[in-house]
Amino acid sequence: MAREVDIIDYLPSVLHEIKEIVGIANVEKPVLEALWQEIENTLNNQFVVTANEKGASRYEKMLKLSVPATDSIETRRFRILARYQEQAPYTNRVLKQLLDSLLGEGKYELKRDVAAKTLSVKIELTVKGMFDAVVIMLERITPQNMILTVELRYNQHALLKKYTHAQLKAFTHKQIREEVMQ
Repeated sequence: MAREVDIIDYLPSVLHEIKEIVGIANVEKPVLEALWQEIENTLNNQFVVTANEKGASRYEKMLKLSVPATDSIETRRFRILARYQEQAPYTNRVLKQLLDSLLGEGKYELKRDVAAKTLSVKIELTVKGMFDAVVIMLERITPQNMILTVELRYNQHALLKKYTHAQLKAFTHKQIREEVMQ
């Protein structure tokens, strides 16, 4: 809620006991609170990171982004930010900065082979919800003569070795491979 509105507090104390004035104030209170909420939503929708459903829809319409109905608001915001941060041509340093800002430092593995003209990005399982948006962004900014490979970096032995076989027995092979292990 944006703001608690109590009209009675703005009136002289002499009027606080008049039933008609109190009744009018109680009727106006929800309308004013809704107005304050709408003002707060409008201010929040000016920025991608604080945008609600309505604000995100506006950005997606402007950027001509198609949105699956199952996407959360965080994924939608990520997709919008990814589109705004695209710039071509890019350098390796700019690409690393872009991926760091979108996914987080250490949440991906980037390999570029200039001679073979390949670019490989492996994304951590913790940010796999952003996978499709990262693929689309990289396809848009990667030069067409480079082969782009984007994959998920599945759980490795180094992560799983801290668990006993009895603990891992509770999970399926797919869960062990593809789910974030705590």
